Amino acid sequence: MTYLSKEFTAWLEANAQDIDQESGGSADELLTRIAEEGVFKIGVPTGIGGSGGTATDVIDALSELGRYSLSAAFIGWGHRTLINNILESSNTYLRDTWLPELLTGKLAGGTGLSNAIKFLSKIEELNVKVIEKNGRRYLRGCLPWVTNVRSDNFAVLFAAGCDDKNKEPLVLAVPQSAGIERSSDLEFMALQGANTASLTFDDIVLDDHWILSENGSDFIAQTRPTFLGYQFGLAFGLAHRSLDEVASTLSRSRLVLKDEYEAVQAGLNRIQTDLYTGLEDNDYFIHHPRELFQLRIDIVDVVTNALLLELQSSGGRAYFKNSSSGFARRWKEGAFLPIVSPSAVQLRHILAVS
Repeated sequence: MTYLSKEFTAWLEANAQDIDQESGGSADELLTRIAEEGVFKIGVPTGIGGSGGTATDVIDALSELGRYSLSAAFIGWGHRTLINNILESSNTYLRDTWLPELLTGKLAGGTGLSNAIKFLSKIEELNVKVIEKNGRRYLRGCLPWVTNVRSDNFAVLFAAGCDDKNKEPLVLAVPQSAGIERSSDLEFMALQGANTASLTFDDIVLDDHWILSENGSDFIAQTRPTFLGYQFGLAFGLAHRSLDEVASTLSRSRLVLKDEYEAVQAGLNRIQTDLYTGLEDNDYFIHHPRELFQLRIDIVDVVTNALLLELQSSGGRAYFKNSSSGFARRWKEGAFLPIVSPSAVQLRHILAVS
């Protein structure tokens, strides 16, 4: 199934390099253009403005974005993850007040839950704390890396620990208007147009309307399968595009690569099948997170192999700076997948010690 119009994919293909390398410009249009394609309505119930569908439909749509631009898939992942957490929360306030603007991209949704995922696995402390003073609660701390936080209108999803260690962390969605201090865009070698910045919370008064869950550990464990699952859309899109490029070159002079191509394609298909089968059972990856972690590790190797195969199949023409193939951009995009949080190394550590 195709989720994106030909007009949009043509625009994205034409602007992918600029979005990858530059903040502003085309990058500032990207979220709204994705929303206009109906991507953020996928997996949202029709009764509240969505188009219906499942988590695997969301991944398929993000994968289609990733074929043309990993930056587009990356901001799509962060935005759609915030939407999902709002839908999963028993707090209906944010669903009723924010969801319409999230679905249209008027409000940008940034996801800062990587820190919480690592906290749940006991490899990192929470970066933001809830401080109680004079009968009020305040947010203090910093999220060093959050994507899709446009400078004009955003909200961010994250977990905050409590002063009282006996209390569970809170899962929160906080609007920019609360007084969040946003840094300049972080400087990356790729994905520069993804509006990624650090966010500082300097004693921001906590509004109870922002609380998605007061039992953060359980809530994060329940939503972790989609948080990580949606990330596969980035990798699937990049791998499929790279393998498509390989397939187009498998003439007689490149026929020696056919067996390797088929092996990489089979590995990709296996991971996608295992992921989708697990996600179709709503509780499977909640109770078997190690299998999900291993799939996330495995997909990094598949993408790496797909890109290396694309380079070999393309030959020297892929190495020219002004090549129209887009390989150089995909090569740098691929370097992001091992480090997107939780990184492959962090997941390996979790599997090794648990």
